[in-house]
Amino acid sequence: MENLSAKELERFEVIIIGFSVAGLTLANALSRRKVDYVVLEAQKGLPAPFTGNALTLLPNGARVLSQLGVLEDIEAASQPIRSHSTWLANGYLIKTVDMMQLPSTRHGYDSVVIARWDLIQILYNKLLGDRSRVVFNKRAIDFDQSSSGVKVKCTDGSSYTGNIVVGADGVHSVTRKEVLWRRQDISRTLGSVQYGSLILTSEYSGIYGISNPISELHPGQAHRTYGNGFSFIINVGKHGRIYWLLSIKAKETSPYLHLSRYAQDQASIDQHVRPFLNVHISSNVLFRDLYYNTKTCLHVGLEELLSENWVSGNIVCIGDSVHKMTPNLAQGANCAIESAASLANCLMRIRNKRQGCIFDKCSYEARLRSWEASRKHRMKFFYACSWILARCESFRGTLFKALGLYIGSYHGEQVISYISDIDGRAEYLDFLPEPPRVSKAVLCVEHGNLFRLNYFVVKTAFALLDSSLRLWQLCSQPGEANRC
Repeated sequence: MENLSAKELERFEVIIIGFSVAGLTLANALSRRKVDYVVLEAQKGLPAPFTGNALTLLPNGARVLSQLGVLEDIEAASQPIRSHSTWLANGYLIKTVDMMQLPSTRHGYDSVVIARWDLIQILYNKLLGDRSRVVFNKRAIDFDQSSSGVKVKCTDGSSYTGNIVVGADGVHSVTRKEVLWRRQDISRTLGSVQYGSLILTSEYSGIYGISNPISELHPGQAHRTYGNGFSFIINVGKHGRIYWLLSIKAKETSPYLHLSRYAQDQASIDQHVRPFLNVHISSNVLFRDLYYNTKTCLHVGLEELLSENWVSGNIVCIGDSVHKMTPNLAQGANCAIESAASLANCLMRIRNKRQGCIFDKCSYEARLRSWEASRKHRMKFFYACSWILARCESFRGTLFKALGLYIGSYHGEQVISYISDIDGRAEYLDFLPEPPRVSKAVLCVEHGNLFRLNYFVVKTAFALLDSSLRLWQLCSQPGEANRC
């Protein structure tokens, strides 16, 4: 380390790659401590309305957003989930859970449905005077690390220099490729991402849609349908707008380099949904009632990834770039928010500990790897739960079908509570005041009405399945794989 002037010591700049939920959450957190940052986004501007689908914000994500002062705006733009019903394809009701008796009383926060473009707009607006720090039409293509910083080069010839680069650029992350290339010390090949020790795959495809309101479905209702090789997730949002997902088991699992690209023309999507038009999404509503009332829909692969490496030198990745799950657990956005909050805590500690000298690349990397290890432990839990739920809901084999029906019939409340707990593992911004609802959350968790035995059964079932899957994967590793 070298001695620097006071002005140089004050310099601490963060480059965020990606105008995502994770990236904007981190930007808002850094702005609260007046940290210099810039957000580089490849797209030309804000996402248009009806671009993407809806997100479910659960208490663990809502707590961080409350600290950032955006929760009131989110509550105004979102719809609380009041009930959650699980069905079979023939219209048989497995169970209905009164959601208003769970997260809102146990944590102090409702679980809400919000359009992704609305959440992005709210996070962007909250930057206030810092919105000039978001630069559109800047596609990062190269990273040049030095002893104390990183230079990011863009396709238009411009470049940006900072102390740390954060990749929040999604599942097809350019930043992740850089991290894994440097960590693995292998040659780069244009378009190739054969790096790392965990495989990014797509076993399911998803058709997302947004439909106009219908009289049989009411705001605040959530519905799931279990089926053989498929499942539905339906959320009725604000003003009755219906957000739906049809998840379809693919004929074979696709590795990253060979992920399927689905045609987006209406005829192609019609062909894919035709076998499911008469499936019940409630007792008196068929999928055809939604599909023929659709404003927009999109067919995509549902990638799954938990990357082994998140950090290289001054570069670190968060969000879908390193932990990507199917939507079944509804934790994707919430985990991205948590990761952004925990990284912000780490960056604040780094800034505060420099004390008269600047960190070199190894010093940054040591602290970022320590953060990676602690964060990865929690993400393994969510990733395993999401992986299991996706297969339970699509009846992928006898074991998953039995577990899905058993939990859905007898332990719906416990599963929802288990996956949305605010406990000692949930992240929050430790340099901002705790939200006023947190103390209520702790009280409700300690004195709630969950049956401890049921909760233990659910937790044990997930743990046993996770252990079995890990053992199976260990014993059946292929000789060669497309790695990410």
